[in-house]
Amino acid sequence: MMAQSGVRAAEISTRIADPTEWSTGGGMLEQMVPTELKIKGGMNLALQVGAIYDSNFFLDETNAESETSFYASPLIEYISDPEGGAKSSFAVSYRPSFTAYNENSEYNDVDHVGEVRWTLRGSRTELTLYSRYDELSGTDRLSGEFVNGSLFTGGMRLERRLASRTIGYLGASSAISDYSQSDLQGAQVDSVFLGGLWEATSRTAYGSTIRYSHISGDGVPDIDAWALLLEARHMVSDRINLSASVGPEYAQDGDADRLGVSGFLRATYNFAERWSWINSIRHALVPTSTSSNQLVDDLVVSTTLQRSLERGSIGGGLEYRYSEFVNIGRDADLRNDEQNAAFVLSWSRPLFTDRLALDTSARYAFNSGRSDWEQFLFALALRSSF
Repeated sequence: MMAQSGVRAAEISTRIADPTEWSTGGGMLEQMVPTELKIKGGMNLALQVGAIYDSNFFLDETNAESETSFYASPLIEYISDPEGGAKSSFAVSYRPSFTAYNENSEYNDVDHVGEVRWTLRGSRTELTLYSRYDELSGTDRLSGEFVNGSLFTGGMRLERRLASRTIGYLGASSAISDYSQSDLQGAQVDSVFLGGLWEATSRTAYGSTIRYSHISGDGVPDIDAWALLLEARHMVSDRINLSASVGPEYAQDGDADRLGVSGFLRATYNFAERWSWINSIRHALVPTSTSSNQLVDDLVVSTTLQRSLERGSIGGGLEYRYSEFVNIGRDADLRNDEQNAAFVLSWSRPLFTDRLALDTSARYAFNSGRSDWEQFLFALALRSSF
């Protein structure tokens, strides 16, 4: 399913830190799979076209330049088992995005996103292989310049039900970022993890994960990090869903040691028939793309309130980002930490049929750090499925 049109910050430097759903606990707990073989298939086709107004395209403090861009983004997706339950399932999707800028036509380009997932299930064992490739473009919040980059993520996850209430899992993942600009530095984060969950009840589980990560990049020495993450999953009927993975992380770069916190928390509360409250926290340590011998200690907190209408939906939310720059060498640039806050409103409504929808959203953000800037974004799009 194609995501709704949304105005959002160009968070390119920190995207390598975003966790994937298969990198910690969960898995079998959220979806118990029947053992009978079912083979079904489904093809999804969709198209989204729209326009975005940006009041501060280059995120400049003193000379804000407005820009209007137009885009078209088709989606092709195939799912071998759309209803679930098959012993073997395969999903693949491809989504290019054609963007044209009114004032800065030299940045006109096509960004590609491709994703592949293959899952094998047995009566007590499940294996998932996953890969995704994103091309990213926009004015990056941390570097303060228009960036063309790419991010590859991939890995595997194997989990086994060891007892009636116990699940063990292990896996490995890799994330690689790269940039077209010669003054920006890509990075690679490789991880292996091992853990388990104990189901206290049919809706609650606790456990832990041990994770080792190796961070490398063009501008940082190799860094080894070990984390002990405490896992929790909790569901209260269809109203409350909590997923957490948080714990201490010890990082060593050869010259210095660092003890911090890593992990994420996601919580959804459906407190009324049409109302949902969605919250998330993510904290991670990643290399910066703009300076040698420097890491970004990145924290993201967001909260969103959504209401379903008779036709369509409306929502609003807040997002706060705090990026602390950690020097790990003598040649690192000294720079202030970045703080960014944003307020978002969105509205979506079907037009004529359920296969055609109008999406609108507005976002106001202000930033302090490298420069103090403000930005207003407004997006309008039509989304159609076939």
